[in-house]
Amino acid sequence: MSIKGKYPESTPLYATFLSIGAVAAIAAFALVLHFSPDTEKKKDTPKTTTTTAVTTAAPDGYDIEEVLAEEMKDAAEGLVSSNYEVLSLYYIHGLDHKEEPYGNAPEGGYYTVDSDEYTSIEQLEALVDSTFVAEQAEQIKTNSLGYGPIYKARANGDLGIIENFTPMEYDTSWENPTFKIEPQSDTECVIQITLHNRTSGEEVKCTGEMIKTENGWLLKTILF
Repeated sequence: MSIKGKYPESTPLYATFLSIGAVAAIAAFALVLHFSPDTEKKKDTPKTTTTTAVTTAAPDGYDIEEVLAEEMKDAAEGLVSSNYEVLSLYYIHGLDHKEEPYGNAPEGGYYTVDSDEYTSIEQLEALVDSTFVAEQAEQIKTNSLGYGPIYKARANGDLGIIENFTPMEYDTSWENPTFKIEPQSDTECVIQITLHNRTSGEEVKCTGEMIKTENGWLLKTILF
């Protein structure tokens, strides 16, 4: 996965499925993601990744089948990765844009995006819709930062980014995050992510929930 924009980041995903004993009795997985920023653009380049297995008992009376447990693990891995990409695109980085001729302001308030990877609004919206439940997806697409859609199709069909895009203040690093999942039922699963403060290095805990829908597993909210 590669996010190209004001702060390009490539995010190859390395996840380790750690043994947790008898799945029927204990249902939790600790995994590690490796987001590898472009060293020319960002200084917090990831080093090697390590993590320690964390096990958590499932709710009393709930025994998860091994096949479902594996399905949850795979879904969580993909959703955490997609969540980070959406976070980068819509909140903390954005995409580069092309300048208008003579430095003019763009007609309609949106510059043309300058990206080899993202060239249409449909691509971005498909990413959001495949990551979040409908209500959260709609909020991200239409008003993620409180001043309207970040991206729109311009009059000529090009993908556009809002003229006054201002990244949110964000001092949490996604360098080498670890996360674990805690199945709650056959259709609900808690995800706990450990990140770090970019300035102090202190741990930052982030908790979310994914649910199984007719369109597969989706996050209920965006994870910061």
